[in-house]
Amino acid sequence: LPVLGDMLRLNMAVPVTQRNDPKFSTLGLVGAAVLGLTDPAYNGNKNLQFIPNMDGFPNGRRLEDDVTRIELQAVSGVVLAAIGLWYDDYMPNSSPSPVTTGLTNVLGYTTGVEANDTTFRGAFPYLQTPWNGYSRKGDAGVLTGTGIESGLGMSADAVGSAYNFPNPFENSTTLRFRTVNNGHVLINIYAQNGSLVKKLVDENLQAGTHDETWNNNVPSGLYFAKVYSNGKLITTIKMVAK
Repeated sequence: LPVLGDMLRLNMAVPVTQRNDPKFSTLGLVGAAVLGLTDPAYNGNKNLQFIPNMDGFPNGRRLEDDVTRIELQAVSGVVLAAIGLWYDDYMPNSSPSPVTTGLTNVLGYTTGVEANDTTFRGAFPYLQTPWNGYSRKGDAGVLTGTGIESGLGMSADAVGSAYNFPNPFENSTTLRFRTVNNGHVLINIYAQNGSLVKKLVDENLQAGTHDETWNNNVPSGLYFAKVYSNGKLITTIKMVAK
């Protein structure tokens, strides 16, 4: 495709639905289909692009969109019903409404996950650091001598991102972290058995990106850097010494 080919993915004529719009829905195009069927402001004309949430998934990917539920409901035909391809239990000459039991059952389907389990950040990339694969929700995922230490406590105004390079490493590695706001940052490095190896950072820092190099002479193995912001554990970096 030519350079402008990527623009084919979105209908640029569809206006954005503002987040404070009372008709904003995490159901994206499914939410638009429901409004198009039931709201007198939209079901009496053909201006489909102005229905709220027409900018949602799959027309566009908004962070709030419940993509799994939208896909399951769309596969089950709710968007097709909005353009007149009704469910099999709709009989044109006898059913009182095309919004039949079959349609409402699909619209009422839920994945059981109705909201994010953490906040959005106030700045790019907006999404919080994903939960790691070593812990439950709310756990730090740091292996200690007594198990998994709890207390991730992520917030939108803490450390934006943190990682180290190179990883694995020999002799030294650099921890790069970005702070969203001014505040106190503490970074402790622990061995796999939970013992403290080094207090790498313990100071008040301005918002921005910071590098801190750990020059070490430690045995090969797994180490964890725990990053705190204003006394709250934000994230944990897993590091491998060769």
